[in-house]
Amino acid sequence: MQDLNDILKKDELLSKHCSYRVGGPAKYFATPRNEYELLAVEEFILKNNLKYLLLGGGTNILFDDRGFNGCVLSLKHLNRYIFIDGETVVAGAGILLDDLVKYTLENNLSGMEDLSGIPGTVGGSVFMNAGAFQCEIKDIVKNIKLMENGKIFTIENSEAGFGYRQSRLHGKKILEVSIQLKKGGINSLIRREEILFKRWDKQPLEYPSCGSVFKRPSGGYAGKLIEDSGLKGFSIGGAKISEKHANFIVNFNNATGRDIRELINHIKKTVMEKFGVLLEEEVKIIDF
Repeated sequence: MQDLNDILKKDELLSKHCSYRVGGPAKYFATPRNEYELLAVEEFILKNNLKYLLLGGGTNILFDDRGFNGCVLSLKHLNRYIFIDGETVVAGAGILLDDLVKYTLENNLSGMEDLSGIPGTVGGSVFMNAGAFQCEIKDIVKNIKLMENGKIFTIENSEAGFGYRQSRLHGKKILEVSIQLKKGGINSLIRREEILFKRWDKQPLEYPSCGSVFKRPSGGYAGKLIEDSGLKGFSIGGAKISEKHANFIVNFNNATGRDIRELINHIKKTVMEKFGVLLEEEVKIIDF
């Protein structure tokens, strides 16, 4: 087996690896840099009968204050490359999504500009079918290169099981993604600037958060339901519902994971009582 000393840590604080800045230590934390190291980590996990968690940029995740009693497998350093073949772009899973958007626009390609400003990696964005402004990753993905149980293979868009903020890629490790774009122009650059301005204007980006906490319910918006429940500004411990955007919970004063979880549950209970709507979390809550 390959030496794992350079890529495997013990008791790594997960608060350092998620946008909420909360979370206790992981029993093991692995950061493979290529497919060979990823295979070696897989062998280590199987040999030691560990549960594991795949982690991209950590921007849509809430860790337990006790940490994670297994191996967190971070793919943010994996296959960090981008290359272009005509109007097709191939990107490694560890590339930040917004960096890819910028790169495509710099190379006169359009189709990703509506995804500007979304945090996280390409791999994580594909796994959850990230989207904004009526555009989702599924709209531009051609195929996805994966690893599962030591085998590497490629699937087409139609095989990924994309849905609203989800896919059927659970348990599979995304290595790279091929994206189909088209020749762009100045309008795409202007669109990006408009979207970035809207994000800064309407979202509380000055505080740690996971972005939207809840998925959009049928026929409405989670933020409006939360706001109409009178919850804007409501806080538990160091976690608070943003006054700027009610579907954001921000870590405004050294919140714990428990603070955020309790606030999520309070929101769900209140919205259900007032409107009969059960909100579903978009953030992934990870148990110990």
